[in-house]
Amino acid sequence: MRTFLIIFILISFFYFSVNAQQQQGLPNPRPKNCTPENICPRNTLFLESNFSIPKELALNSINLDHILICREKYLVSGRIGIDFYSLKKLRTAGIPADLNLMIGGGALMFETGLGINYLYAYKNYNPSTKLYEQNQHYLGITGRLGLRYEKKRSIFFRLGYTPIYSVINYKKIPIIADKRLLSMFGFGVGYTW
Repeated sequence: MRTFLIIFILISFFYFSVNAQQQQGLPNPRPKNCTPENICPRNTLFLESNFSIPKELALNSINLDHILICREKYLVSGRIGIDFYSLKKLRTAGIPADLNLMIGGGALMFETGLGINYLYAYKNYNPSTKLYEQNQHYLGITGRLGLRYEKKRSIFFRLGYTPIYSVINYKKIPIIADKRLLSMFGFGVGYTW
């Protein structure tokens, strides 16, 4: 119940933030006949860190985000990147890919998305056996619910709730073996051109 209440409060906050931005007109909204060449931010290169506080788990990634659809009140983008866990006894490398919908007419937008994350664990320590186990493949479905600030030729940031639902081999990686759904929070910073 508490999780539902937190998510409801976050969604309400994001909605009213985007709505207030539309009414204040700061910055100017995209025109109805916007063309990607002159008004839409097209590409973003950014570093993102997703973390789970109780597990002290941090998944970092370097990403390229590309706007696929540009309209007055919403944008659709695709993201692909290279990610890695930065823990002493677990090392992974992987590829995140997702599709995002941004709602709002200005630079500050509500963002929601869905994607996948493939990881290859090449250093996998099991504390119960005190041994390193075989390399493992992992696949998770990722979600996103948050805020995004993006203007053409400017700094970019995003902040949000980024859960990962484990699909393949999560029980073979001890640090994430106890839960299929990992509640994570993410923060990303980069540059848009």
